[in-house]
Amino acid sequence: MNKKNGLTILLAALIAISIVGCGKEENKGIVKVNGVSISNTELLEYLETKNTVRVQLNGQVGNAQVADTLAFQALQDLVVRKLILQMAKSEGVLPDKNAIENEIKLRDEISPNFLKTLQSGGLSLKAIREQIEADLAQQNIYSKGIEVTDQEVDDYIKAKPQEFEEPAKAEMYWIVASDANKAPVDSELSKGKKFQDVAVEFSLDQTAKTSGGKFNARTYPSGVPLVTLAPEIRTMIEATEAGKATSWVKLPTQQGQAPMSAKFFVIRKTDARKIEITDARKAWVKKQLAVSRGKQTKDLQEKLVEMMKEAKIEVTDKTLKTFWEKFEETLKANAESTTVPNSDGETEPATN
Repeated sequence: MNKKNGLTILLAALIAISIVGCGKEENKGIVKVNGVSISNTELLEYLETKNTVRVQLNGQVGNAQVADTLAFQALQDLVVRKLILQMAKSEGVLPDKNAIENEIKLRDEISPNFLKTLQSGGLSLKAIREQIEADLAQQNIYSKGIEVTDQEVDDYIKAKPQEFEEPAKAEMYWIVASDANKAPVDSELSKGKKFQDVAVEFSLDQTAKTSGGKFNARTYPSGVPLVTLAPEIRTMIEATEAGKATSWVKLPTQQGQAPMSAKFFVIRKTDARKIEITDARKAWVKKQLAVSRGKQTKDLQEKLVEMMKEAKIEVTDKTLKTFWEKFEETLKANAESTTVPNSDGETEPATN
C-alpha cells in the first residue's frame, strides 16, 4: 500500500467513525468553543455538504475539490464494507476474531509502527479491527481456492530483492517560511536558538506546534524515507550531516500562492538495509501472491456493483438520502462506468 492510499484510508476511517458516533449520541458535544458546544449532529450536517478538503503537499496547505461530499464518500465506503463482509460470508471465507487478531499481529511484525501510526492518527483499536476484518474478507474472496507453495514464495523474494529493502531514512525538523520571513528565522537561529523552538514559533507548517517542528512525524514516526522526498530536497538531505541544518529550498506552490521555502535540520539518518526474511514476512508474501493471482481471474468490482444494485439500502438521513438516490440512478443507468470503492476506500471502474 503506498503513502497516498494510506492517507485516503485513514481519512475515510476517521470520517466513518464520526458518522457512527453521530448515530449513537447525536446531541453529544464533541468540542467546546468558549463554553459553547459543537455537537455530533452539527459535525455530520457539515460533512454532508462539505465538498472540499485541505491537503498538504511539500509543506503547502491548500483546498482540493472532492468528487462527492466527505460524508457521502464515507457512507459509500461503509456500505461497500458491509457488502464485502456479506459476500465473504456467503462464500464461506468470512474472517473470525482469531483471524483478525492474527492479522494485526502479522502486520505489526511486518511494520513495527503499524498500530502506533494508526492510533496516533486517532483510530481506536475497534475501528482498526473493523478495517482489518474488511481487508481480510476482500483478500479471502480473491485468494479462495488458490494455493501458493513455499518454493514460489522463495522464488519471488529472490527475484524481487528491491522489495525487501528498507530505504534510507532521515528524522528531521523543518521550518516553512515565506520569502519575507526567512530573514527573521535565520536571525533567531544565528542567536543559537534551538531549531525546533524556532520552528514552533515561526513555521507556516500547520502541525509545527503539535509536532514540535518534526517533519512528517505522524506518517513516519521513525524517520521519513528519502525516496518519498522531492529530488532537490532529497539531494540536500543526503549531503547534510546529522546535527546540521540545510540551506533554504523553494517549495512548489499552487497558482495564486505566495512563494514558500523550507529549511531542514537533520536529527539522524539511517542507511538503507536489507529486511530480514522472517516466517512472518514469508507468510505475508504468500498471502499477497494469492490475492494477486485471484485478481487476475475474479472481478470483485463487478460483483460489488451487482450486489449494490440488488441490495436493499435504506438511507434515513435526508441529505445523504438525496446523494444516494442520485448515485443509485447513475449505477442503474450506467453501471459500466460507475466507480465503487473497495474495502479500503479506493475507487475502481466497475466492469460488466
